Formats: sequence, structure tokens, C-alpha cells
Amino acid sequence: MGPDMSKLKVNKGKILLYRVYDIGEEIDLEKAQKIIEDETKRSKFKLKRKDLQSVNVSSDPLRIGLGLHDIKIENVEYRFDLNAKIWDFGTFSLTFEYQIPEGKSLPELSSIANILEDSEEIDDLARQKAREFTIKIKDAMVKTNEWNVYEDYLIFFVEKFDRNIDDMDKLIHEEDITGLILTDNGEEISNQMREKILSSRLQYYKSDLAVIDWNSALIVEPSSSMDAPDVIEFALNQLLEMRYYDDLLDKKLNQIYSDSLHPNDSVFNSKYADLAKDAGQKYIEIAEIVETVENSLKLIGDQYLSIVFRTASNKFRFKDWQNSIDNKLENLADLSKLLSENVNHKRSNLLEIIIIALITIEVIPFLYGLFTK
Repeated sequence: MGPDMSKLKVNKGKILLYRVYDIGEEIDLEKAQKIIEDETKRSKFKLKRKDLQSVNVSSDPLRIGLGLHDIKIENVEYRFDLNAKIWDFGTFSLTFEYQIPEGKSLPELSSIANILEDSEEIDDLARQKAREFTIKIKDAMVKTNEWNVYEDYLIFFVEKFDRNIDDMDKLIHEEDITGLILTDNGEEISNQMREKILSSRLQYYKSDLAVIDWNSALIVEPSSSMDAPDVIEFALNQLLEMRYYDDLLDKKLNQIYSDSLHPNDSVFNSKYADLAKDAGQKYIEIAEIVETVENSLKLIGDQYLSIVFRTASNKFRFKDWQNSIDNKLENLADLSKLLSENVNHKRSNLLEIIIIALITIEVIPFLYGLFTK
């Protein structure tokens, strides 16, 4: 058993609260930057590791500093440094950064997080900012979205404790990390759940630690590097986009199914042709955008950040969402093909009727001549 860590305190750190919204299907970031030039700063992920070339972002987000905001929650004033990012594939992410008061224990952090996570005031401000920027940059978007679904996440980011710890992995055994990650409400967590959460812990050096779960994470980073939070934030944006296009495909498939049952179709006005064209176009659009989202971040050389991204992706169930989207895209393609075949069949029948009619027109005079001689 190591030294007594039951009263371990945080000397320096912050709580990061994320809110991510889908505001448009595609965003021209160059145009958006010109619209809000005074507020934006275009930059890459600022990694502090040596192999900076290992991170490849297809289109760097616009970073917007929104300054300090004091928010009263349960009669207590909390000060947040608010920052935003606009991503080219259509999302707007907000980070509420709260500096942890020096000397707070991990259980105290859990209590603070409980209050912040349930705060309607934070949600209201986040939605307000998302709407403001949607209106501001609407001319830089192909189409604006009003989708009520959003993603939220919380990261405990600790830079320094009140004592030196030779190996941060000891925290796992000495402190209730699972209670912190789950923002425990006092209920005792089962061993099964504890083992599942702690199995996702990562270390690059003995001095750092990352424990990532589906709704929150603990990151201990003495270097103050924001690499891991940046990567998790990116994964969160990708998750929202996958959920958005999964929902969009559901609606499109249901609409086409419904319309195809009552097509109001005729030889001269083919509703099936319009449905087939619509399904084909939507398939191409969504497949292209989903591919853009999936390929927008590549972690080539940095093994640690690759594992951070993969762990977050697993916790966010990326594969399940990808499989769902792939299946629905396949259904959309099949539906487009079936509708097209129906149209072609009708046109083929019409062509046969026309040919028969033309032949009949040619034959009747001939037969009439034979019988009238």
C-alpha cells in the first residue's frame, strides 16, 4: 500500500464542460472567418509532443474566444472562460472552462461537477451562443440546421496535485476515480462497473494519466498540454455528426417509403422517377459528407493520441453508428435502384405499346386494302 492519498488535493486544474451542436450541413470556414474576423483565430491543434506531423486535420476549425462569463447556479457564482470552435462539416462546439479552486479534493470535484452538469443556465447559454453563430455565419453555410439534439461531455483536467506522486497509476488504487468519472451521487459502485471504467485508463509517462468514459474523463497532465482534450472534443463532434446523419437517413427512408406507397403515378407523370432521383442524390450527398467526417482527423504517428482517440471512439460507440449509417445508405441505394427499375419497366411497357400502336397504324391500311379489293 502506498502513501495515504485519501486527502489528496488539486493545486492546479480545471473542469471542461463541452456542448456540441449541429448548425449546418457544410460550412465554408474561410467565408465564416471573414464574417466574424474580430472574434476568430484560425489554428491547428497545438500539440506539444515532438511528432507534430502525426496529427492531420483535413480542415482546421475556427477557434473563437468568447471571454469570461459569470453564471449563477444554485445561488453560487461560477466563472467560466468560454471558447468555441466551428468545424467545416457543420458542428459548433463550446467549451466552458472552470478553474478548480486550489485545495479541492476529488470527491469535492465530483460534487461541483454534479452541479455544473445539471445546470440549465449553462445549457441555456450554450444554446443561445449556438443560435447566435448560426445566424451570424448563415451566408457561409449551404444549409442551416435546427436540430435539438446535442452532445455534452465533461473532463476533469488536473495539472498538479498537492504532493508528488511517482506513478499516477497509483491514483487508481488509492482514490475513487470511478466515483469521480461517474460524478457519483453517493451510491456505491459495483466492482464490475469499476473494472470496466478503469480498463480504459491510459498512460504515456508515469506522471500522466487518462481515464476515459462515455460521458466524462479524468486527464492528469503536468505539462498542461491540451492534446488529449482536443482529440476527445474532436471525437465528440464526429459523434454528433454521425447521429445527425443517422437521423436524417431515418427520416429520408421513411419519407420515401411513405411516398412510394401512394405515388399518384402515371405514365406521363412518374412520381417513382422523382423518388428514385431524390434517393440517389441523397445517397451521394450523405455518403460524401459521412466520408469527410470520418476522414477529417488522422492520427498517424502519435501512438498515445491514437489510443486516446480510439478509446473515446469506442466509448462513443462509433462503430455502431457507422454500421447503422452504412446499412441505411445501402437501403437508400437499393431503394433508389428498385424505384429506377420500376420507372424503366413502365417506360419499357409504354415503349412496347407505342411500337405496337405504330405497327397497327401501318398494318390496318394494308389489311383494309386487301379486303376491299
